[in-house]
Amino acid sequence: MTMTISKKPLGALFTLHSGEFHATAELGDGSVPLISCGDTDNGLIGYFDIPPEKRHKNCVTVAYNGQPLLAKFHPYEFGAKDDVAVLTPTSPMQPNTLFYVAAQLNNMIWRYSYGRKCFRTKLHNVQIPIPINASGDVDEDMVKEIFSLQLASFMPKAVEHQTVLIQASKWREFQMTGLFTIKRGDFHSLSALGFGDDITVSRVTSDNGVVGRYERPEKAKVYSRGSITISTVGGDAFVQLDDFIATDNVLICSPNRHMESTTVFFIAMMLNLQKWRYSYGRQCYKVKFSAIKVQLPIIDGDSLNENYMKTIVENTDYWPLVKVALPN
Repeated sequence: MTMTISKKPLGALFTLHSGEFHATAELGDGSVPLISCGDTDNGLIGYFDIPPEKRHKNCVTVAYNGQPLLAKFHPYEFGAKDDVAVLTPTSPMQPNTLFYVAAQLNNMIWRYSYGRKCFRTKLHNVQIPIPINASGDVDEDMVKEIFSLQLASFMPKAVEHQTVLIQASKWREFQMTGLFTIKRGDFHSLSALGFGDDITVSRVTSDNGVVGRYERPEKAKVYSRGSITISTVGGDAFVQLDDFIATDNVLICSPNRHMESTTVFFIAMMLNLQKWRYSYGRQCYKVKFSAIKVQLPIIDGDSLNENYMKTIVENTDYWPLVKVALPN
């Protein structure tokens, strides 16, 4: 497959403007989703009565605040807060193409942080790699080959949960070094490696930190699944479900005691609540990370209340998708 990939500034592909609303107090309750800069639920903060002339559809939103440059695709009608940019295609684009654009932007979020935001003027000149045809237009057929899955393939099926009453638990602060052995990855450059069979984790914030499969360098260790990996750039915590190798801008946290898989996921969740502390300019290396503490539920004494954590984790929307990947 041959293709021409060119870097195009967003301003050449989209009309960029900021969302119309500053505070939800401006709006009454309604049925139209309102999108903000959050990184969960596709940026949704609630449903409001949004006037038709201030609604958008088939657009990409890009965060100014939170994690700047975080991009979300919205195939549905929505309103937007002023802490996001709304990217409206200057020419009609297929959903796969807009999803591709959002993915390309998300691959670059490490460039920005709370102290180095990406507002509209700067965003206008951000360039993304995209296939171009002989006429100089976006080659949507080629994008479709790259992104062969339909949008529906990325949408998990709704799972009904029974309401679960969780008995209150006591909580205590634990230092990460008391729960995990923390090591730094073993090699630096991916460009020096050939493609191979070993799942490789790096500092990226997408795809569970996995950047592909490479040949293992001679002195690199294969780490066991069930470990938590931490990106030193953004502090993102991922639970690895397969054995893996890791670059030196990743921290590997291996449990130093037996833990249920749900406990490991719960701890990763608690770590992700603190990732706002880190950025490209304030990276999360081993010494700094070793001082991190997490609040965890306990039973009598200092024992972790793993049943409590299990109940919470197993009742999250996406657990059925994770459970199928767990070892028996």
